[in-house]
Amino acid sequence: MKSEQTKEKIIENTIKLIREYDGDTEKITIRRIAEQAGVGTGLVNHYFGQKDTLIEICVQRIISNVIHSFRPEDIQSNSPVERTKYTAGQVMDFLMENRQISKVSILNDLNFPQAMDNTMRSAAGFERGLSGEEPGGKAKLEAFAITVIMQAAFLRKDVFKESMGIDFYCKKERDAFLGEIIEKICGGRSI
Repeated sequence: MKSEQTKEKIIENTIKLIREYDGDTEKITIRRIAEQAGVGTGLVNHYFGQKDTLIEICVQRIISNVIHSFRPEDIQSNSPVERTKYTAGQVMDFLMENRQISKVSILNDLNFPQAMDNTMRSAAGFERGLSGEEPGGKAKLEAFAITVIMQAAFLRKDVFKESMGIDFYCKKERDAFLGEIIEKICGGRSI
């Protein structure tokens, strides 16, 4: 088997394990990854160096696939702000349902930012939803602000009720928070 095929097989099987363990990557070992992929532990270490590197690659791929599946333009609303609120709610629901892998992805983007990492892909998705009215700079800035506020709120979800009075585990409160933030950021747009 060629090295690229072997690497891909290891990645695909690690993704299966991440899903099997509901994103709890602490329960996944190099030995388990090697068994799942049908390779030796030495190959896993050879290609990825350490488990965390492999997990980050897999999580980024999972999140990237999710980001590509969101289509704000498919939402039945003429209002870019309403489309953005809806999409933000869907994204936050995903983050809350997949807390471990979402946390890994967000922290990886913060620690190792890239021009088109998952943070910027998320912002680009929001920009597409907003740009029906004002394409370009303003929509890009608004989309980035929405994305990073969502990420910060998600990372602080366990203390958000105490610090902000919002129970992030309650969808209704979470959606109300997102709606208010989006309306403030998008200020002069028609809602």
